[in-house]
Amino acid sequence: MLTRIAGKRARRMMAWLMLGSVGMSAITGCSRQFWRQQADRDTYSAVTEKLNDPHWQVPRIDLTPDPRSRFYDPYDPDCQPLPPDDPAAHEFMHCVNGKRGYKSWHKLGTALSIENPHWLEPFGVAVQNADPVIGHSQVQLLKVTLPDSVELAYIHNRDYQSTIEDLYLSALQLTLERYSLGVRFLGTNGTEPGAGLATRTNATGVTSGTLNSNFGVSQALTSGGQIAVELANQTLWVFGSPGNSATSLSYSLTQPLLFGAGRKIALEALTQAERDVLYNARTLARFRQTLFAEVARSYLGLLLQRQSILNRENNLRQLGEQLEAQEAQDSRKPKLLNEILIRFPEGVQIPDGLKNNLKFDRGTLTWTGAMTETQQQDLLSLSDDEAYQAAVQQMIAFQQGSVVSLSAAQLKTNYNSTQNQLENSRRQYADQLDAFKLLLGLPPNVQLEIDETLLRPFELISRRLIDTEKVFRDLQLSRGLELLPEGGVGEDGELDTALLREYVKELIAARDELYNVGLKQVESDFEPVRQVLEFTADDWSASDAGRRYFSTEAERERVMADLERDLRLYRMSERDFALASSVLDSIKRLTEGATKESIVGKLDTNGNGLIEPTELPEEWQYLQNPGRGELKGSFSPDDIVQLIRDGAFSLREAFLRTAQSLQVVQAGLRVEAIALNRFSLTPGAELPDIEEVVRIGLEQRHDLMNARAEVMDARRQVEIAANALEAGLDIRIQGDQNLGGGSGSSNYRAGIAFTTPLDQINERNSYNTTLVNYQRARRRYMLLEDQVKQNIRQAWRQITVQQKRIEVDRQTVRIAALQYDNASLAALGANQTNALNLLNALNSVLNAQDGLIGDWVTYENNRLNVFRDMGIMEIDRRGVWIDGFYQQMDGVQSSEILEGSMINPPNSTSEIIVPPLPEPINQ
Repeated sequence: MLTRIAGKRARRMMAWLMLGSVGMSAITGCSRQFWRQQADRDTYSAVTEKLNDPHWQVPRIDLTPDPRSRFYDPYDPDCQPLPPDDPAAHEFMHCVNGKRGYKSWHKLGTALSIENPHWLEPFGVAVQNADPVIGHSQVQLLKVTLPDSVELAYIHNRDYQSTIEDLYLSALQLTLERYSLGVRFLGTNGTEPGAGLATRTNATGVTSGTLNSNFGVSQALTSGGQIAVELANQTLWVFGSPGNSATSLSYSLTQPLLFGAGRKIALEALTQAERDVLYNARTLARFRQTLFAEVARSYLGLLLQRQSILNRENNLRQLGEQLEAQEAQDSRKPKLLNEILIRFPEGVQIPDGLKNNLKFDRGTLTWTGAMTETQQQDLLSLSDDEAYQAAVQQMIAFQQGSVVSLSAAQLKTNYNSTQNQLENSRRQYADQLDAFKLLLGLPPNVQLEIDETLLRPFELISRRLIDTEKVFRDLQLSRGLELLPEGGVGEDGELDTALLREYVKELIAARDELYNVGLKQVESDFEPVRQVLEFTADDWSASDAGRRYFSTEAERERVMADLERDLRLYRMSERDFALASSVLDSIKRLTEGATKESIVGKLDTNGNGLIEPTELPEEWQYLQNPGRGELKGSFSPDDIVQLIRDGAFSLREAFLRTAQSLQVVQAGLRVEAIALNRFSLTPGAELPDIEEVVRIGLEQRHDLMNARAEVMDARRQVEIAANALEAGLDIRIQGDQNLGGGSGSSNYRAGIAFTTPLDQINERNSYNTTLVNYQRARRRYMLLEDQVKQNIRQAWRQITVQQKRIEVDRQTVRIAALQYDNASLAALGANQTNALNLLNALNSVLNAQDGLIGDWVTYENNRLNVFRDMGIMEIDRRGVWIDGFYQQMDGVQSSEILEGSMINPPNSTSEIIVPPLPEPINQ
């Protein structure tokens, strides 16, 4: 009988042991993956609760970055391989202070790189050994638009990922505070559920065992108290003898009445955690606004620098053309040379071979005609007088074209200076581009090229029209020089009619191109300005998206007057083009497939072998010029060919002047068509009042909302610190209930614990600190509020200033273009004043162009700043401001450099395709 009882007790004891073992294995069996996923569920749920206002809703709260990101981690977060380590530091993981380290560090392998090993694959780059130099430099991002840039920032920007993580961490803390006020698995003494098994053998050799287990729960009360219940069991047995088991129930209730009492104390940690999550949700929404504004400003800054480079390239081209013309003029051998010579050397007679060319009269030594090398030697051998030698050598230098005029020297100096400025501008652009890449989160050695579509309105003169003008200039330097006889224009000589026909043919081709890219294009440039004037005919202040608007009625009237002048100048250019074209067509008919004799035969209607003025085509009267006057007298065959040649030269100059005049008209028209994005709170509305803008900013700024709430946080801390100065007065109720077995008895205890607040120096200091912190928080908020007002007011004022500056810039560009046109026509007069006027005109054009694009970018930056500082910059899911100007840059749908969804928020139905994981290096 005793044996059966002992067997039952043994089996019951084994059952308790097995149950305890299963319970312990169940608890210890929860993996790191289980806890991580549980934390994610609770955290994302807490965050979602705070996204209850459309002003701070965000499309993504998931910690997992975009798989295309550099910092995306493709490995299992719970079983990641080791990252690459510094070799010297890595030794201490295996041997530290002579002691062998953990041997299984590399059981999961070692990754090849710290960054995502797959992020370069969409760009067609296969990286060997995770090389951050060669691999990154092979990435090509071409024609990147602003929406593309924003998408790249959302994929790769590290600060954006950190801001999401800050929100996650604050929500993680919130889950702990919520759990702390719920039912917890803690006993009356604050111990977690557990079990312990122990055996011992006494001096007589008797072995006994003890199994202790406990399970308890506790609940923190919102009043500051705590209630706890714990069930404990102890089983004792001696091997070979029956065992016994005792079970007891313990409970306790503690309720503070003074220190630590009340909801304001008990709920403070939870309250602050809830508020912190809200703060971080707003911060994330605010970050999306500031990120777009920062990317947009950097993008516009790159466009500004790029346009500055284009302006300097054009300025350098114009300087080069004028320098070439001046050097060509300096290289011409003059027929009349004058040098000052106070007295002719005594006793020296001018020989007969030089008398027809060399003369001295009243302090001036004059040479007429060409100068051969023999004549140069004869001049130098006449006298050794220093003054005479200096004058003769200067004349010889001018005759040889080896003297550089002051005009050419100044043009060359300015040309070299502009070259240096251009190189410096290119360097600055490269630096800005690298900084832009870092803002997007990209390595600076990737190849990135921004799209320059936004610069099209600032192409004030068509590149094709500029190229056509250059064709007319180059034509004279190539074909024209071949037609000039030795000794310059006006010398008799035979002309190659084949070369003349080729010259005329190329001139006709350039003329036809000028018609298409000049007359036709400039004619179409009138239309945008006409549309603006028609749209504002009834209301000068009317505006439309993407169209220029007027700030004042006087501005519209000024544009109307300028448009009339542009039209008159265009009609004059059109008339000159038509007249020159008719003459050129006549010359083409005469020279096409003909010899000199046949040309004369076509014109010689009376058959006398000479061409009378009445036999010339009527349109040739257009060829009259100041050097020739009217076409009078009879022309021999050679004279006719030279007349045709000189006429072709004059026509080239006429077309060149037409091209330049059309550039002036085109610049004026295009500068008037440049549109500003009107600053208004609603489309089509007028400029809002500054106080209204400030009021909206104070109501809508997310960071200002948080700062206002933080003042309240500081105020609550005063109450918390003040509570610590209270005396301790706690009601405590405890009890133990024997549920069976053992020798213990049930007991109950109740009492009041009182602590006298005599030593409260730390608490006193903490209280005074919170008072100071509260006042500081108030001042911080007032400062931030004032700064918000200041920033908004500054940006608002700058917008109004930039509107006026751009109106002035439009007129400045017009004047500068006209000034350069006039100066370029007069620059070849060998007059120093003309050269200086030309340089001033070129600098005016450059400054006007730079000022226009600079003021436009400054205006747009301040428009961005105002909406950002007001806190009403609504950002779409792509991360782009919903403003019409930026929405029209739809680079996401047409982008060829980015693929897939940009943002994948929690619960998104879009599928993220994660590339296969690389095999770690096992060591």
